[in-house]
Amino acid sequence: MAADPGWLIDLARSVKGEDAGDIAIAIGLLTVGAAVAGWRAHRFLNNARVVEDIPTSTARSAHQGYVELEGVGRPVDGAPLVAPLSGLPCLWYRYKVEEQVTVHDHRGRSQTHWRTVDQGESHETFWLEDDTGRVLIDPDGAEVTPKHKDEWRSLSGLAGASLLPSGISQFMLGRASANPHRFTEERILNGDPLYALGLLKNLGSHHNAPTVEDDTRELLKQWKTDQEHLKTRFDLDKDGKIDQKEWLLARAQARREALATRKNKPELSEGINILTTSGDRRRPYLLSSFRQSELVRRYRWWMILYGLGFFAAGSVALWLFNARFG
Repeated sequence: MAADPGWLIDLARSVKGEDAGDIAIAIGLLTVGAAVAGWRAHRFLNNARVVEDIPTSTARSAHQGYVELEGVGRPVDGAPLVAPLSGLPCLWYRYKVEEQVTVHDHRGRSQTHWRTVDQGESHETFWLEDDTGRVLIDPDGAEVTPKHKDEWRSLSGLAGASLLPSGISQFMLGRASANPHRFTEERILNGDPLYALGLLKNLGSHHNAPTVEDDTRELLKQWKTDQEHLKTRFDLDKDGKIDQKEWLLARAQARREALATRKNKPELSEGINILTTSGDRRRPYLLSSFRQSELVRRYRWWMILYGLGFFAAGSVALWLFNARFG
């Protein structure tokens, strides 16, 4: 038994009586929405196919060019990166601050929506490390899919601000607006699984990196601060002092230890491999805290959802056009 189309006929009559300009705007917005949804669906499908087609390389054996890597994220030596809203240490972050505002249309009707007032993401490099070595990751230009995401909301003004992370409280103290705010922060943490697909380059040896001789001198300098330990190791004749021959022996040992340390850090002598964007839209630059199989599954689900959005928005736009102008 066919469904009664009476409600659809009544809706078409209602649309027929609406202002042509309003319907044209609605059609335009739906058409733009359909185009964006179609583009996103195609992009997610392309990402899923590329991830499935490119073989996974190891950090040690990866060739220069477009490669796929899997490992864990590790920080570069130095002060840890701190996410601005939560204040938590991380390897990478992205944040957005939105304010709830009310606007009025030309008919005096009010609508409430979220307006972005601040956003950003980190640009500091970090390591992708596997069992064979590590590669430096430059996140600029990457499409990042992090695993950790937090969202907070403030009440009007500073109400409840003291219960939020310090970064959010400081932001609220610097604003005069009494409107509610929404804070979103995404992070990649030290030790998170890391999938990366991008262009691998070799920077060559660092000109400012310490040489073997620099490492040897630093090690000898450290040994000198503990004279008793130094004499125990190298005062062969037990006369209570280190003579020239014994010092040469200590220097040779320091050099051997410096060389052994550098073997665990091949980037000091072989240059650093860094992963960056390819600059080619057909070869996306992807970073993710999800494993490869899970990432592909997420891409395909998003492709389906955006594909449905494309057909829904396009169908409604076409129906509105026929109902009002046909």
